[in-house]
Amino acid sequence: MKKFALIVAVVMLSPLLTATSADSQDAIASTTIGGERTHSSVLIECFVDISAGQCSDFDNDDTVLNWWAWSDETNSNWPDDDAKARAGELQINLSTQNPVKISNENEDSDIAKQKSNQIADSVPLVSLTGELNVIQELEGHRIDIPVSMTPLVNLSDSTIMYIFLSKADSIDDHNRRLNNLVYEMKPEIGFSNQAGNTTLTTWTLSESHLTAAGVDFEESPYGWSVSFALFGSLNGSGTNHLLYLNQVELATQPENVELDQFLVPIFAIIFAGIVIATILGNMYKEEHGMPIISGFWHVEKSHCLVVDFTTKNRRMEIKSLEVDAPWKLASRFKSRFIEANKSIQIELKFKQAEPTDCRLHIRLEVEELGVWTQFLAITSNLDVK
Repeated sequence: MKKFALIVAVVMLSPLLTATSADSQDAIASTTIGGERTHSSVLIECFVDISAGQCSDFDNDDTVLNWWAWSDETNSNWPDDDAKARAGELQINLSTQNPVKISNENEDSDIAKQKSNQIADSVPLVSLTGELNVIQELEGHRIDIPVSMTPLVNLSDSTIMYIFLSKADSIDDHNRRLNNLVYEMKPEIGFSNQAGNTTLTTWTLSESHLTAAGVDFEESPYGWSVSFALFGSLNGSGTNHLLYLNQVELATQPENVELDQFLVPIFAIIFAGIVIATILGNMYKEEHGMPIISGFWHVEKSHCLVVDFTTKNRRMEIKSLEVDAPWKLASRFKSRFIEANKSIQIELKFKQAEPTDCRLHIRLEVEELGVWTQFLAITSNLDVK
């Protein structure tokens, strides 16, 4: 069996390396991820008010990100879906009258700095190296982030790396202005939490999400940054900390790129081998890790489909959810996590009912088993006469 797996891995690895090299050559700009911010730096998340009023009380060393949640009320072209999702995660009430300031996730600045001092002797807690590759795709761009990540201490299973794409100066179609406005947020959990274990992976900010959020590097190429914020606790501690913080200015122009930045990194080859080995090793585990998915139409809400997810013995992330035409979702679906041995129901609102079957493409990532797309077809609830 081991010999067979090795042969399959070698056969699969050859075209994969060729494809990886080709993708890397498509990058129009690359930026190296440098050293993290000092442990005393605080991540300030400001949920601005409806008049675009921003928070003002923070230190120069802090990383400040502004969230805008009022496009429905003001007809602004700024994205607000992620702002509403982030406010829900932090369990805060948005205010139309006053900006709401969050320091290191739902804490005031003094508490955040006190907790930073508590782990100061252990810093750095994580080693993260890699690149930000801007790649032209379809009508826009995507950002591939190949990284090598190694915890230097044991971290909790609940540790999450948040990736934020922000712009230093943003002006909407009503001439409102905001600094450091967040256009896209993506949480990631696909890495080892054990000290000394290195994870080689590629995180991606997809073209579809960036285009939907109004990101246009050709029309507005300057002032973009990608921030990395790792939240979790040290193993054995129930206290949530900001474990890693880094903000990297993003290069989007070809003239900023050196030739050697187009070459595929050595760790990408290693990662390809790890992926193949993981797939082969987990073939016999899928039966006990595959979630159960079903759906039914809501009895009271019109054009509303309820999708039921039941996980088995592994944590799962619903990474994306799309529907075949002519069906159209009323709003963009945001990724979410489901713990092991849990059942949840997600309501999907459609713009209108259609006579054809409603066919869903659900992209899942199950812990240790990898990523795949699950298809679900539900008979239309439209009474065709």
